[in-house]
Amino acid sequence: MFTTSVVGSFSRPKFLIDAFDDFSKGKVTKEQLEELLQDATKLIVKEEELAGLDVITDGEQRRTSFVSFVGQKIAGFKPVHIKELRPDALEVLRREKVQLTYWRAVATEPLKDSVIALDELQYSKTITDRQIKITLPSPYLVMWETWHSERSRAVYPEPEDLAKDYAKILRREILRLKDAGVAFVQLDEPMLGDLVEASETEPDRYRRVIEQIHGQKYRGFREEARLARDLVNEAVQGVQGVRIGMHMDRWPNADSPNYGVGYEKLFPEVLDIKVKQFVLEYASPGSGDPVRFAEALDGQEMALGVVQVMDRRVEEPQEIVSRAEGLAKLLGPERVWLVPDCGFAPGMYRGFPKSVAFAKLKSMVAAAGILRKKFS
Repeated sequence: MFTTSVVGSFSRPKFLIDAFDDFSKGKVTKEQLEELLQDATKLIVKEEELAGLDVITDGEQRRTSFVSFVGQKIAGFKPVHIKELRPDALEVLRREKVQLTYWRAVATEPLKDSVIALDELQYSKTITDRQIKITLPSPYLVMWETWHSERSRAVYPEPEDLAKDYAKILRREILRLKDAGVAFVQLDEPMLGDLVEASETEPDRYRRVIEQIHGQKYRGFREEARLARDLVNEAVQGVQGVRIGMHMDRWPNADSPNYGVGYEKLFPEVLDIKVKQFVLEYASPGSGDPVRFAEALDGQEMALGVVQVMDRRVEEPQEIVSRAEGLAKLLGPERVWLVPDCGFAPGMYRGFPKSVAFAKLKSMVAAAGILRKKFS
């Protein structure tokens, strides 16, 4: 009951951030960087164990960002600085109040089947005996983030062509992870979560930015929702014997026209996505009411975001209990997991204090203990 986990990333120790910088300047060798990556992974895994989490990740320590790292792992992508795609790109980001990684993985050649995260799982299994979750970017997210109207069109005439190729690679990677003993594969889908902010004819702010920088065009609300659904289902088709979840988040601004509207806006398409668990941000203000979403579930689990990753205040256990117990009465305590809203450090330079992240996880685990007693 009330399984505890993280969404994915955990704040990186300063020595690792410095090592990445030194490696890019030629001051650190590949072998030295690998040793520091292993040290950082050990540190984060042990911190998650000390916090008391049931299902852990490696904190995504090897990833420079939660999505563009695929450009380093899959042949066919090329890293391009955002200002090369559009000279005034940083002004566009500021104007739209959007954060994107500056180094963009852009599809410039046909994608080739490649290991994405199997190596991360294999190393983590040597340092922990707890259940391990591996996070992977979803096809819909990768399509929006990596297709470029000028640089990709020669190999992928339409963004959907790229997405379908990536979905095939993703499915093969999920099967490799399953065979290697992963407990949970989570597909990250913030672009679908952000669709809550869009209308039928007008895109949300993230798509507006990508339209301006990458040249991809908004298809309309329903068409986007159907496309996201179909691509995830293609990636997980026929996969059995492993828990698969999908994470959606959104950080609505207070001036958002859909502030307070939840993921139920994505009905019915989101309910047709063939995953065991929906991992959803709900502690963040303006994210809506989780009961609205949970009432429509048909046997799936919900990993409920119960602590914020943008606010440094450490939530009290009883506060977390009050967020989760109503949902547990509706779904049953076995179908409710407790997680943070999102990763604590989805990008390498996101400076969320590691000590605060640890304290939030400790409080969340304490809340799970209270809830287990209440529902036992």
